[in-house]
Amino acid sequence: QQQQQQQQMSAMDRFMGSFLYDRCLRYTPVKIAVLVLCVGLLALCGRSASQLTQEFKFTDVLPEDSYLSSYWVAFRAYTTQSGVRSSVYFRFVNQSDPIIQQQMHNYIHDLVALDQISQPPVFFWLRDFQTFINNNNNNTITTAELQNLPFNDQLALFLNDTVYRELYANDISLDDQGNIIASRTIVEMDNIDQDVVTQTTDALAAQRDVSLAQPVNQQQQQQHRTTDFAFFTFDNNYFIWEFYSVAPTELTLTTITGIVAVTAVSLVLIPHWSAALFVLPMIAILYIDLLGFLQLVGVHVNVVSYVALVMSIGLLVDFLMHVLLRYYESPHMGREAKVRDTLQTMGSSILVGAISTFLGVLPLAFSSTTIFRTIFLAFIGLVLLGALHGLIVLPVLLSVVGPNVCIQQPQQKQRRRHSEATTNNKEHDEEQAPTTTSPKLAIVPYTSGQEQDNDEDEEGEIHT
Repeated sequence: QQQQQQQQMSAMDRFMGSFLYDRCLRYTPVKIAVLVLCVGLLALCGRSASQLTQEFKFTDVLPEDSYLSSYWVAFRAYTTQSGVRSSVYFRFVNQSDPIIQQQMHNYIHDLVALDQISQPPVFFWLRDFQTFINNNNNNTITTAELQNLPFNDQLALFLNDTVYRELYANDISLDDQGNIIASRTIVEMDNIDQDVVTQTTDALAAQRDVSLAQPVNQQQQQQHRTTDFAFFTFDNNYFIWEFYSVAPTELTLTTITGIVAVTAVSLVLIPHWSAALFVLPMIAILYIDLLGFLQLVGVHVNVVSYVALVMSIGLLVDFLMHVLLRYYESPHMGREAKVRDTLQTMGSSILVGAISTFLGVLPLAFSSTTIFRTIFLAFIGLVLLGALHGLIVLPVLLSVVGPNVCIQQPQQKQRRRHSEATTNNKEHDEEQAPTTTSPKLAIVPYTSGQEQDNDEDEEGEIHT
């Protein structure tokens, strides 16, 4: 029967059992070498993972031969000063109040004091408005008369000026009564490099601290119990900067949650508590190795690699779960026999899955866009590390410290009892059945003159 089973196996199954394990992994020196190399790889990748940085360039989303890439490179090379034009907004306050106006000036002054901003805004409506009021050049009204007018009338005259209307008509929002609803100005964050993530996240945190320190914002939070600031800055780049500022914490939290989740799922799919002792450390090792691999091949943490890393937890655990489930289901006794049976029956399927995944992402290697190559490198590391740990490291660990249990043993015992009961019933039925004997043939000497007669006596003998 074993010979028939060997003949029915594919060449790949025989390779996994007869060659990979019997001729390689079953020997103690090989097991020691595998475990030492695993620890060394973990140390190397752990050190590499500690040096992983965040980086995202505008040109990463473009093909290498795109004219936009060439334009951006030339722009950065020939522009002496560039940065982010952040809008400074004022709302929820009475901007005709001199106290509020002074707080608006103070807010601008605090922003300009930041290392990321080197000069005050070129155009600020409140500054020019006060200059307009104090140094009136209008021949139709004197400076004293202008200063005695209500604020809304002063503002109307200010915006009626052709130059000021052209500059600030879009920076001041008025209601039907002429009251200011909101206003804005623009400051230039010219002392940051947008390609350096640490500089952008520092700039985001610095302007936020300045906004939090403003008395009007503190009053807004205390009175209205809201986080909506009255004075704040904004730019579309803040969305990307905010992602980078929260990415390390979110990635750490997602990783811990994912590892705990797959460990809990392993307890459901593999109804033996010892499965978690293999899944939890192995998936953590695989994740650290993947982080270190990405850093070694030049991949940085960005939006694309973040998604790939989160997905990798669910993909990496497949290489472990199939091996563990088959190991616990194997009816063979002894660690060595169970590991051999696991590789012989499940190893080829895992290897084929790894190869098919590799072939599926292989076309991305020829992409001229950095983002697609990032996905390719992430999946290559995932498949390579997952297959090596699932087909080599984990079987070695199971052959050394794996539990000698079979989760299907109760079912097998039940089937064995049922088979024995069926056999006993058949034997009992045969004993209760009536016994029949074969008729015996007796030869009687022939008597002359006597007719031949066939008769059956009481014992069943036939006389001729």
